[in-house]
Amino acid sequence: MIDTLTHTPRTTTRHTTVLVSAVITQLMIVLDLTVVAIALPHMQADLAMTTTQRPWVVTAYSLAFGGLVLFGGRLIDVLGLRRAYRIGLIGFAAASLGAGLAPSFSVLVVARAIQGGFGALLAPTLMALVNVTFPRGAGRGRAFAVLGATAGVGAAAGLLIGGALTDSLGWRWCLYVNVAIAAVAFVVGLRSLPPTVRHGSRSHATDDALGLLLGCGAIFSFVFGLNQAEQHDWTTPSTLAWLGAGAVLGICFVVREARAATPILPLWLLSSSARAAAYLTQFSVGAAQMGAILYLTYYFQGFLGYSPLRTGVAFLPMAGALMVTAVFAGRFLVARLGARGLLPLGLAVQAVAFVVFTGLTVDSSYAQVALPSLMIFGVGEGLTMPVVFNAGTRGVPDSLSGLASATLGALQQIGSSFGVALLAAYATHATTNYATSRAAALKADIAGALAQAHATPTSPAGQDVVHQLTNQLANQAQLSAYSGGFALLAWLAGGAAVLLAIGALVMWLHRTQRS
Repeated sequence: MIDTLTHTPRTTTRHTTVLVSAVITQLMIVLDLTVVAIALPHMQADLAMTTTQRPWVVTAYSLAFGGLVLFGGRLIDVLGLRRAYRIGLIGFAAASLGAGLAPSFSVLVVARAIQGGFGALLAPTLMALVNVTFPRGAGRGRAFAVLGATAGVGAAAGLLIGGALTDSLGWRWCLYVNVAIAAVAFVVGLRSLPPTVRHGSRSHATDDALGLLLGCGAIFSFVFGLNQAEQHDWTTPSTLAWLGAGAVLGICFVVREARAATPILPLWLLSSSARAAAYLTQFSVGAAQMGAILYLTYYFQGFLGYSPLRTGVAFLPMAGALMVTAVFAGRFLVARLGARGLLPLGLAVQAVAFVVFTGLTVDSSYAQVALPSLMIFGVGEGLTMPVVFNAGTRGVPDSLSGLASATLGALQQIGSSFGVALLAAYATHATTNYATSRAAALKADIAGALAQAHATPTSPAGQDVVHQLTNQLANQAQLSAYSGGFALLAWLAGGAAVLLAIGALVMWLHRTQRS
């Protein structure tokens, strides 16, 4: 077992140093998702990516992260905490450098997947660092609160940093910056990291290898099935086959984990209503946040003509609302409502934000729709952030708290991957369907405009008319798809809120009957 730490000035200094190193690393991991989202339009243009290839720049990272984070938690016992942390930092930095130097889409996606793999090692290592360094109690709670706040602020900061780097130095620097951040975290934690984590029994990397393969296979199959739906159709054989394979592998994974002697994901972690609520919230928030950020990035840059830096600034109201609400909720609402009240409330507020987002049109301005929607969404995230981690690790022994924390991180990353793939698939088909349904009306409008201008379709004036009306329809089709995508997110967040509210009500009635 891990010895209790003595609180001396030297110990306090070590605690601070470990926490600073962990915060820097947490910032790097979270920042990497949103910093790339802002630079994605420039990446697409520079590497000649197709619309169907574009989401995989984000999906490759989150898919590898989500699929391997539980295995990363297992590797900590095999490598030792200090070695795992250093390998994770070095590997993440090297993969970031490779992604920044990528000459093609394929190289970029492979490097992003490797980034995600090393991120899957770093995320549970950070949680283990806090568990080992800080004794159970208020100190550990504050440390986890700092890491949670870093996750929320880092996601917003990535939008601004990504915009500034893309504008001034180019999109590749959005990836190079990780090398500098990793180096700082490595140096800060050089002397203060504990050498290992000792639990009651020794784990091996090969423990529950079948469970690991089934879990990763289920996640990959499901997300790849969504990608096939984007490229082809929801009813094509390839789409149905991959989605079906994901469902079958997921069921096999659950059966395996129920019988395994040393499961990669003990199913009893899901037995607590508080932990289950936290996991559902993390998945929903991950899907909603990344899906919305990608839609809005293209809306700001493609329709409003914003630069990458201005796009990052446009997201700042969301970050401000998140931080103010999180502080307020932590001080005044957590004690009164608890996780069972705040988690469904936060998701419900996010659903309202997406309903407002559906009002985006070709003629709407930033202040009319985007600004109020972003602020409402920030309030929703700020309500969930103070309690989601504590709820997700409640009742878990010290030896498994890192695994419970890793599960939260995995679900957020899987949710991000799901949200990006789902909304990309929806937008592709919604845009095509909108344009197809209005093809006859477009021809009539073009004919009327040509007659009014006394021009033929092949004349310069006629070509201008055709180009203008065609682009107008394309813009309307794209924004119609965005509006429908935001409606999907509203249903996702609202449905999760209803499920959590029903669960909280059932638990309250159960306690009332027992008392």
